Amino acid sequence: MRAELAEKLLVKIMGWDSGEVSEQRPLLQALANLKYDEYQQFSPGTRFIESLVKWLSQFEQPEEKKIAYHFVIQQLIFISSDQISHLVNITFSEKINPILIKKTAPKLGVSEYLVRKIVESTEYKEMLRRSLFIGVSDGSRIDLFRRSKREISNEQVFPSYYISKPKAEDMIKELNKTHTGKFNSIFLIDDFTASGKSYFRLNEGVPEGKIQKFLSSLFIDKEDNAFKTLINTDENLNIHIIFYIATSDALSTIQEAFNVFLEAHPNKDKLTCSVSAVQVIEKQISDSVKAQSDFMNLISQDKHFDKSIVDKHYIKGKHDNPYLGFNECALPIILNHNTPNNSLPILWFPEDSTCVGLFPRVTRHKDE
Repeated sequence: MRAELAEKLLVKIMGWDSGEVSEQRPLLQALANLKYDEYQQFSPGTRFIESLVKWLSQFEQPEEKKIAYHFVIQQLIFISSDQISHLVNITFSEKINPILIKKTAPKLGVSEYLVRKIVESTEYKEMLRRSLFIGVSDGSRIDLFRRSKREISNEQVFPSYYISKPKAEDMIKELNKTHTGKFNSIFLIDDFTASGKSYFRLNEGVPEGKIQKFLSSLFIDKEDNAFKTLINTDENLNIHIIFYIATSDALSTIQEAFNVFLEAHPNKDKLTCSVSAVQVIEKQISDSVKAQSDFMNLISQDKHFDKSIVDKHYIKGKHDNPYLGFNECALPIILNHNTPNNSLPILWFPEDSTCVGLFPRVTRHKDE
């Protein structure tokens, strides 16, 4: 009954005639059933159509409602749980395996294109076993990743980079049952980045971010440093950051900070770093959003922007036009578990905001 009422309200709000109703209703029902209803941050009992009615109601003029509605239908990108799971499941074959093959080929003295010969070799198996897989956040779905490749041992996978010394000793003990030595490749895995700034960025030329902290922790000379147990930092070490989804700008930002970090590091000749994504979001996506001049004019109005979201965390990115999202990424992307703050705020304003978000976001960091 609530869904039926929401549909009737939507028809009334949009002023649709019978022809428009017959055209738009099946489309909205399909979008809701196949994807949008699974958004995890809707209030209990709320579904997409109800949220859409509430969201459209904040626009006063019929033409504004029409502009907003067509933006959602034509520009919105919703990434479902199944789609993310698919990206997780192909991460090894698409991103990690090619790296391991390329590293193994010189040891065998063969071309990297001889894939079957390489992956069936003992050298490849050792290369795989001496790789450490670390989840950077809860979104890494590192448990699903491990199950996607049965050859990966549970003792070479960890859900965060805060590893205790006893756990590190157990992992090395298991490794040494089949291979002498320590881990020599690290794969840092996470789900999504749009700006890259929270991971690795340059602040007045100085690298900062969680990846910088991780890299620095590798070389701290303390007895309780678990990474000293896991990794011999005096030998060649390969570090690879892999995202399931990332913008091309974010990948460039992180790689640039990597390069600066390496240039200043005393072990730079023995340390290599790379960053990549299974699904890359090209700049054309945000350019297409910015090209929607009617919608941009609409959401840039003060009455459609809540300035309270511009806190100390928000201003770490570009914010001359804060209605474009964190670092002005201007993305139309919704992730099924939460909307990234790099997307347009009009899509994700939280429920305590003065403006209405279509897919309300739960914010992790808040000013006190």
